[in-house]
Amino acid sequence: MIEKIDHIGIAVNNLNEALKIYERLFGLKPVKVETHEDIHVRMAFFEVGEVLVELLEPTEQGAGRIGKFLEANGEGVHHIAFRVEDINNRLETLKALEVPLRDAVPRNGGGNSKIAFIDPSATMNVLTELVERDSEIRGE
Repeated sequence: MIEKIDHIGIAVNNLNEALKIYERLFGLKPVKVETHEDIHVRMAFFEVGEVLVELLEPTEQGAGRIGKFLEANGEGVHHIAFRVEDINNRLETLKALEVPLRDAVPRNGGGNSKIAFIDPSATMNVLTELVERDSEIRGE
């Protein structure tokens, strides 16, 4: 089952500049900033009520899924992520329904999570991520 919206992912060209904009416009400061070299992304999380906003910057231009997204689409909303209790079970259910998946097996995500993406062709052209977390993201 879907527990809640976990986060909304936004692709940005320059994370430091985006952080300044979110603080100046909305008074938001990131609760966590981390880099995942294996997927070529640097990310920052803001808490907005019970939902996180995740800013995503490629570690090098054109690298990884975020770099390719930015080259094709420019900055903007990249995905919506739903929290699930058991990502493996949810993926098995989706496979049984023959839902196209970008990730058939969960992988590591931001904030010590397990994630998997559903292909947008199954969700009205919305890139959808499933997220399983052992704990909430909190500032360090």
